[in-house]
Amino acid sequence: MWTLKYNDSVGSLSSFGVADLRRIRKNLLTDRVTFRVDGDSLLSLPTFTANAPLEIFYGDSRWFAGIITQTPLHCSPGGEEYTYEVSGGWWYLENLIFQQAWKEPIDPTASSPTLGDVYKSRVILGQDLSSARITIGEQIADVVSYAISCGANLAIGNIDIPVLIPFDECKDLSCADVIRRLLRWVPDTVYRIDYASAVPEISFLRRSQMAQVSVNLSTSVEEFSIQPRYDLQIPAVVLKFEITNATNGKTWKESIAQKHPIDCTGTELKAIVLTINLEGSKANYVIQNIVTEPIDTSSVSWWKAHVPSMGNIPSESISVGGVSRTSSLPNELISGNVANWMDQTTQTDVVRCKISYADASEAIVDREVAVRIIATDATSGTYKKLTSLATAETVPENLAEQIYAAVNPLQYDGYVVTVSSEIGEDYFGKVLNISGAQPVWETMGAVIQEVSEWVDSGKILVKFGPAKHLGAADLAELTRSGRLLFESRNYNERITAEATGNGAVEQGIYSRVDNTSFGTGKYKMIKFVDPANSGKSVQIDASDMETVVDAAVKFREEDVCESGILKKRYSLASEPYTT
Repeated sequence: MWTLKYNDSVGSLSSFGVADLRRIRKNLLTDRVTFRVDGDSLLSLPTFTANAPLEIFYGDSRWFAGIITQTPLHCSPGGEEYTYEVSGGWWYLENLIFQQAWKEPIDPTASSPTLGDVYKSRVILGQDLSSARITIGEQIADVVSYAISCGANLAIGNIDIPVLIPFDECKDLSCADVIRRLLRWVPDTVYRIDYASAVPEISFLRRSQMAQVSVNLSTSVEEFSIQPRYDLQIPAVVLKFEITNATNGKTWKESIAQKHPIDCTGTELKAIVLTINLEGSKANYVIQNIVTEPIDTSSVSWWKAHVPSMGNIPSESISVGGVSRTSSLPNELISGNVANWMDQTTQTDVVRCKISYADASEAIVDREVAVRIIATDATSGTYKKLTSLATAETVPENLAEQIYAAVNPLQYDGYVVTVSSEIGEDYFGKVLNISGAQPVWETMGAVIQEVSEWVDSGKILVKFGPAKHLGAADLAELTRSGRLLFESRNYNERITAEATGNGAVEQGIYSRVDNTSFGTGKYKMIKFVDPANSGKSVQIDASDMETVVDAAVKFREEDVCESGILKKRYSLASEPYTT
């Protein structure tokens, strides 16, 4: 009935010389099969070689499959023997560092680099590569899938643990350690490998999902021990999430409490109270204040503000005309900088006009004036743009309730030893009830954590109770999951390939200019006044020459007769003309 397959050979246990066959299965540890084979002499080679696959069948069903991991030789006066150890599928998880895909630019120097996947042993648990939060079950499935892709002889079975956890950043952990770290949040979980499947199928089951198996104390039970663990019943679970947010270097904290039962306070004796840090949002903005004023080219005041030399000229004596502009935007930038990110139109504008005014000597001046300004359609105000944003980690829903469901029900701790002619019931990965004694034991649903089976004797040792290896043995250990958890500071970086908080800041490209140019001034009228007697004056006004269209009055040489003598003199006169 019992057969063994090694390489291409299949035969009975005795045909391979196998004796003392034993299978040991422990929750979240490697399933192992041990047996011995007597050796002929010290010079004989082992029947089985290390790292080779080996399968054991009970009837038509495969009972175990694994690889040979130990082949020690033992010698004594009675003879020599090889003792072999064969490791099951969990061995792959123990011996493989879990790596997770991160986004990184394929060509970092490109202006818009394409991102590719790079595998790192820095991992963020509870998150997929689209940045979405995933459950414990989904994360474990991802770990097992990674191991399968690396050659693990496993298939994924039932992994239905819909519990969300805070993002947990860690590094350089084996696949097995990652799974143990995840299951600290739900310590009522047991893993099981179904070796009868075509490929050994690994499942993870919570207490409520496990099949029940019953042992009757009146039949085949050789020994047992049982203890109700009232000391491990937890009356309340309170999770205090602390979130630190930051905007432009200013930080603030917010706290969110999650508890179960809803009316608990966290001050109850034996209550689990965990403080969990979550990564908050981090935002950086570029801020720019600008001041603008309307461009009023018809206003004398506007021109005096832009032409410093007009500052001492009375406004009432100035007239403005012939205005032209190179832009039609309504406002002028007075202070601050305008950048493209503000989504405002900005142009350099050259404004020209002809001005006429009387100067201090009462000479009337016509001038062409041009000023260069920054014209814009922006209005005065504070402009702000987000340059980088790392979103806050959300609080996982119902986590306190899930922890409470795992640790509040009464657990029973102990063991049962049964003996029969053959190994029969497969106990591992199930919950145990005991009949034939106290009625409460018939429905206790104790989680089986370890099963040892001796094939030759038909003896089975079943150990049940809390998962001591997951820290569920006392209150201090139950709170360890929170103490070991650190908020992830890179969960955005994994997706975007950008360091948290970094962002390019575009500087302003337009600022106010103070650059004024003037055309050549043209005097229209000049008046000379005697300082001692203002009634004495000389006035030269080109507009007085009304009878001709074009005339130039200038110094000209004339012939004159003085006292009968012909002489010359200069006169301010025009060319002779006829009317």
